[in-house]
Amino acid sequence: MRSLAARRRDLEKGLARLYETLVSKSAWLATRRQAGQTVLTALEVYRIAMRKIGKGTGVNAARYRRDAQQAMVDAQAAVPCWIMSHARVSESLPATLGAFDLVIVDEASQSDLWALPAVLRGKQVLVVGDDKQVSPEAGFVSAAKIVDLRRRFLAGQPFEAVLTADMSLYDIASSVFAASRVMLREHFRCVQPIIAYSNRVFYKDFIRPLRIPKASERLDPPLVDIFVANGYRTAKSQNLPEAEFIAAEIEAILRNPALHERTLGVVSLLGPEQALSIDKLVRSRCDAAELARRNFACGDARIFQGSERDIVFLSMVADSKNHHALSGTQYDQRFNVAASRARDRMYLVRSVRLEELSTLDLRRTLVEHFARPMESNDDASSLVALCESGFERDVYTELFNRGYRVIPQVPAAGYRIDMVIEGADDRRLAIELDGDEFHGPDRWAADMGRQRVLERAGWIFWRCFASTWSLQRETVLNELLAQLAKMGIEPLGALARIPSLVEYREWGREAEAGSADAAGSMVEEAVVAGTRDTTAPAR
Repeated sequence: MRSLAARRRDLEKGLARLYETLVSKSAWLATRRQAGQTVLTALEVYRIAMRKIGKGTGVNAARYRRDAQQAMVDAQAAVPCWIMSHARVSESLPATLGAFDLVIVDEASQSDLWALPAVLRGKQVLVVGDDKQVSPEAGFVSAAKIVDLRRRFLAGQPFEAVLTADMSLYDIASSVFAASRVMLREHFRCVQPIIAYSNRVFYKDFIRPLRIPKASERLDPPLVDIFVANGYRTAKSQNLPEAEFIAAEIEAILRNPALHERTLGVVSLLGPEQALSIDKLVRSRCDAAELARRNFACGDARIFQGSERDIVFLSMVADSKNHHALSGTQYDQRFNVAASRARDRMYLVRSVRLEELSTLDLRRTLVEHFARPMESNDDASSLVALCESGFERDVYTELFNRGYRVIPQVPAAGYRIDMVIEGADDRRLAIELDGDEFHGPDRWAADMGRQRVLERAGWIFWRCFASTWSLQRETVLNELLAQLAKMGIEPLGALARIPSLVEYREWGREAEAGSADAAGSMVEEAVVAGTRDTTAPAR
């Protein structure tokens, strides 16, 4: 089975390389064949016209738009793929129905009716989006005016109900092409303890998190819960003590050499005013060039949609006296986006306690997540206790005694990898230990299908049956050690404890003096962030 699996992997890799090369060379060949003098001239005229349009506010902008559109008539067919914003499409491409074989609209949940001119230029359309992320709002558009416009221009038209200002292109497409929807399940951005919140609250555990960070990427704990004891919300929806903590923590992160490559973001969970105050405070204290290098951004959920950062702060703003319940689709979308932007660590900075929040308040679900982010095995007091059979304990003990860094029962993509062995330079090996009773021939297809899903996320596997281990223990162990040596995985020192997933801290006037020095010191020994949390949040 191992030999056949290795052969399959080699063939799949070879086919993938050939397919990628074929597509690339075919596209360039088609481009070269069609790029005669007329086409090259048109492309250059288009480039010059688009440069001169600039912001589109000059007196000659209309003339340059016409020049660009005319040039595009000759240039369009010569280039196999054009990438541009909705505004650029209408500004520069000829208004021809079905001019392109395929139009792809990404982040369509943020696109509104203004995206339709781009869609109409395609013979086929691929719309990619998520109705549980931030969508267009029509809060300042009169409902009566919308009804009047529908009556005057869309009466009797199919799908008139979804062709309104508050509907995204994704909403429209999912209604018009309801039978052609494909739901994507795999999630590669966040570590599992972070994405578990959105998965449970908004997607009903439909998502399959595939990312388990390598040792150089991992930050433990991935969740940091900060209670700001002296926090308060002002009339302008600002919380200055929360802003003070975030600024102090970012200063400490910038000073910490272990975090020197980490990108940073701050999301206000209640309006843009708090984001503006945090941004102003951080930029007054930190070097602008360093913040730019860290891709620092601060705003509400909307500005982070479609992007990510290694470390993200969530400022809740509300305090114990000012926290009316937030609920409804609009807040669901904002919280979902905000809580799924961090790749490796997410801070929750709050001035309100769990018991003060209504059961109807979306904030409560977020605080509850930080209290208990994932299902835990409360009976396990050590890593070896996570092993689910005597076979697993035997293999774990052999590796542990040799000083290898072994983590049992690592969650990935809705499955669990029996063991992961980590080495230097982010090398790691996944081990699957199959009991003969539960992994007979009737289970081979399912087991290999599961393995192939995880291999797509970059895992390399080594498998062994319990019977083989019992009959040829030394031979199998030597085979495993040889595989580790081949991959350059050497003993790093064994881990015995189960890492916590959450750090809890209180911050206030009495703690401010020492907070900056203590901040950023949470990077511990490298362990898998997805390992089960078996302890209550440290207090």
